[in-house]
Amino acid sequence: MSDNTQFDVRGQNYSNIILPVARQERSMLYNSVFVKTGLRGKSFYQDQIGNWEMSPKTAVNSETPQHDPNLARTRIDMKTYQDNRMFDRSLELQELADPMSVSSICVQSAVGVQLDKVIYEALGGTAYRGETGGTSVSLGASHTVAVDLESSGTNTGLTVNKIRRAAKMLDAKGVFTYDRTFVASATAKEQLLGTTPVTSADYNNVRALTSGEIGTFMGFKFVFLPDGIIKTDNNHIADYFAFQKTGICFGMLEELFMRMEERPDKSYSKQIYYEISCGAGRLEEDKVVRVKGDESVVVVNS
Repeated sequence: MSDNTQFDVRGQNYSNIILPVARQERSMLYNSVFVKTGLRGKSFYQDQIGNWEMSPKTAVNSETPQHDPNLARTRIDMKTYQDNRMFDRSLELQELADPMSVSSICVQSAVGVQLDKVIYEALGGTAYRGETGGTSVSLGASHTVAVDLESSGTNTGLTVNKIRRAAKMLDAKGVFTYDRTFVASATAKEQLLGTTPVTSADYNNVRALTSGEIGTFMGFKFVFLPDGIIKTDNNHIADYFAFQKTGICFGMLEELFMRMEERPDKSYSKQIYYEISCGAGRLEEDKVVRVKGDESVVVVNS
């Protein structure tokens, strides 16, 4: 018999608790947009009324002006998203911990991520306007902060200058200064700190913002989404957005449909099925600004 047999009889202590892996806890954008409830059907419409303008009365007993009330309508289409997870009954008997005990955390996270994807895509996507939503409207260059804002031909990531320009573009259109949100990525958050001089007054505000000490910066509540939601092109150019709450509309047909049951056709395994039907659309271009950032730019603050 060998001399190292003690190694063979060492105890193994396995966990009877299952912890969730790194994940987004819930939707990060839901409370930043206009939410419409009580919906039915494959599409819904949100009507708006535009700006009115007065003009001088230049004569006594002049004719009464007759102007259009300036109304608009946006169509938002519903899509359904689903997922299903199976837990084998016989394998469940061999496990120390019950994976289903943390299933609610997983469902909440998955739904939250999907909601954020829908809202994010609507910010820069095509809007459908008119009586039946037959007119397609894109978010054009006049509502975009260029990736090379600071110096033509030289791309930068997210900078204070770009945030300042986005705020100015909203201000110039008379957009409400409250309920403004800026959505960007974790990479953009790092760039923002790295490109802001340590000696500047902005740096202290940005540092406090990214550490959670303050809630807003330049009038924006910042939301830094995890990887996988922010879109980038083949050149690593990402789309971030600055917007006011009433610039985006989101609706769901129901909060959440979920069933937990045994499947007799699958050896009585347990399944968790859940789905949501929702949609979002941009209501007004003047309330949304696309900010371009180069996520391949690496900056280290000295």
